Amino acid sequence: MSNNIAKNAFLNTTKTILGILFPLVTYPYISRILGVENIGIYNYSYSFLSYFLLIGGLGVATYGIREGTQYRDDKCAIQQFVSELFSINILASFLSYLLLFILLIAIPFLSSYSSSIAILSIEIIFTTVGVSWVCNIYEDFFIIAIRTIIFQILSLVLIFLFVKSTEDLNNYLIILLISNSGANIFNFFYIRNKYCHFKFTLKIDWKRHLKPILIIFSTSIAITVYVNSDNIILGFMTNDFQVGLYGTAVKIYTVIKNILAAILMVMIPQFSLLFAQKDYKHISLFLSKVINVLTLLMLPMCVGLFCLSEEIVILISGEEYLQASLPLKFLSIAVAFSLYSYLFSQCVLIPNKQESLVFRVTFYSALLNVCLNLILIPFWGICAAALTTILAELMTVLILYHYSKLYFEFHKIKWNLLSVLIGCLCIYLVCYIMKIINSFTLKILSSIGVSIIVYILCLFFTKNKVFSNLCIILIKKMSTINKGQHL
Repeated sequence: MSNNIAKNAFLNTTKTILGILFPLVTYPYISRILGVENIGIYNYSYSFLSYFLLIGGLGVATYGIREGTQYRDDKCAIQQFVSELFSINILASFLSYLLLFILLIAIPFLSSYSSSIAILSIEIIFTTVGVSWVCNIYEDFFIIAIRTIIFQILSLVLIFLFVKSTEDLNNYLIILLISNSGANIFNFFYIRNKYCHFKFTLKIDWKRHLKPILIIFSTSIAITVYVNSDNIILGFMTNDFQVGLYGTAVKIYTVIKNILAAILMVMIPQFSLLFAQKDYKHISLFLSKVINVLTLLMLPMCVGLFCLSEEIVILISGEEYLQASLPLKFLSIAVAFSLYSYLFSQCVLIPNKQESLVFRVTFYSALLNVCLNLILIPFWGICAAALTTILAELMTVLILYHYSKLYFEFHKIKWNLLSVLIGCLCIYLVCYIMKIINSFTLKILSSIGVSIIVYILCLFFTKNKVFSNLCIILIKKMSTINKGQHL
């Protein structure tokens, strides 16, 4: 990876980690103050609202990043392009609110969730106005990282000031809204001043934009169906307590997934440019490197999450949520499938304008997930919800790999994979042995600390070239920093 890509990956990962640290710091407090049922209400409300967030977004961000990279050096072209997509987003947001209003009135079951959904729905317009995808086009991740720090700190303070009892659920939702979307107001003015003075317009090239946007949007809907159908169906078939337990497992699972997805996200503009130039040689080299680094970082994290699921649930949410540890074990397996799927779809197939293929694969996976949820949840509850996620993600990654393997050579990744798997086996053995420690805190710290040391030693003794190259890059960076300090 070039210095610029590495820098962007670091910044975007830092932003994501900060976004994750906020709920990690607050969730133990929130889960105890609000209780399992209120957490269940929040999880159900957000799962329901997620479909309307998608309608408001309409796949514009993914399409905008892919197509916008070719216009970023042309001031007039990028201004017209962003204005058209911004206007499509505004119209889609209006439609989203209209549909949401109709359903809230028409479905009596939703009445107990209406206030939560109404508060969270403000995120729809905030996301549209923020047009943060323009920053991705210009690979400007610094300002996004800075604004995240500011708003996360503000939200952290507000939570401890205004969420003090089970009656403060709405306060918590408002603060979450500030945390997730407040910075988009700043983003609106920042992008207009620095990159392009976009505006609402009715002069839209619908013929050019609509088909790819709708295909990407349909894919997003399908993804959301098999991500959120678990919570929706659990809500109908069980109760808020079960949704709260499962939501806790999903939140922890999402932490790992989002950290690593942040690294992949900064690669999308580069892959878009390479595919636009039909530079397949560099695509193969670049993709092999990305797969190797992802494998090196992701698989040990998945194994650690699997082994320490009980301890992590207790640490994050308390013993009241201990039943969430078993579905978390299942979801730790789903992390790997999900991230490889993200890599193949967002960094390979969609930049290569194969969004129709990605949609079909995602649609069938979503259908499989929903059908299995309806069949299995009445028998196995939250464990069934997690198991169906694994099966849907597995189906997705196998098919996407089949179509993506044309763009890289397997022999460039197989030795790295074997070395990492040996290291993961050692991590599993370490965590199993550390179970004998009685002290809860010492058990977690020892498991993590010894696992990291053993994993690094395994990579060293198996002569893992990816690890060696990363170490060389890190040493060079540290040397450059030290020289700069001495000058």
